[in-house]
Amino acid sequence: MSIAAEQTIEAACIELGLERGRKSVLRGIHCAFKPFELTAVVGPNGAGKSSLLQCLSGVQNPSSGRVELNGVASGQMTAAQRARLGAFLPQSETPAWSLSAADMVALGLLPWGRLPDREQRIQQALLLVDAQEFAERPVTQLSGGELRRVQLARLLVGRAPLLIADEPTAALDIRHQLQLMQNFRSLADSGKTVVLALHDLSLAARFCDRILLILDGEMLAQGTPQEVLTPALIGEAYGVSCEFRWRDGVADFVPLDLLRKSSG
Repeated sequence: MSIAAEQTIEAACIELGLERGRKSVLRGIHCAFKPFELTAVVGPNGAGKSSLLQCLSGVQNPSSGRVELNGVASGQMTAAQRARLGAFLPQSETPAWSLSAADMVALGLLPWGRLPDREQRIQQALLLVDAQEFAERPVTQLSGGELRRVQLARLLVGRAPLLIADEPTAALDIRHQLQLMQNFRSLADSGKTVVLALHDLSLAARFCDRILLILDGEMLAQGTPQEVLTPALIGEAYGVSCEFRWRDGVADFVPLDLLRKSSG
């Protein structure tokens, strides 16, 4: 299925900082996300990946610095304006009501009001994540992987120019992980700005244009997969020795041994 972009957007985090209670969870984050690019945000547990995506999406207000969408500070926009520009999938969520899968996907269209092609959009989004067969099934009766695919369809249904997903491959089997990353790659190639928090470094290396490596709330490195996914940087961030075996532009990430005791 062809995926056409209807609008493009450039997002930027400018000296972004975030504090929760007395703890600083992000400090001095400066980065940009552009149309036609698929970016992975990687780092160990507790590094600040989810906090960065929450600030980028407008779910969390930064304590310092700002997020800009096409040069406009997102804090100056209404929630509805931000929702039409950027769709966000959190790391995890549990349905509170027994909606059908199709009705859950339809929630992603709320920022646009009534649309003449509403049903077509819902069916196309379900098809993209291979979830059309359980469109009428209550979401409370879905497996973890099936529910994640429905949530991903909700992310895609509005066709926002900026797509932000926190660990979108979590709970998915190998087939659906690959299918999802291929879809995100196609969306980026069509002009979308796509930002994903990922733990699978092989998927990040294979599909993404850029990698942001975060450690302890700070940007450790950013650049192409070949620039960021090096044994030295991965060793510093994760405390493991590793190899990246590049073959025709595809990386096979091989963790070898612990360098130090993990704190997370």
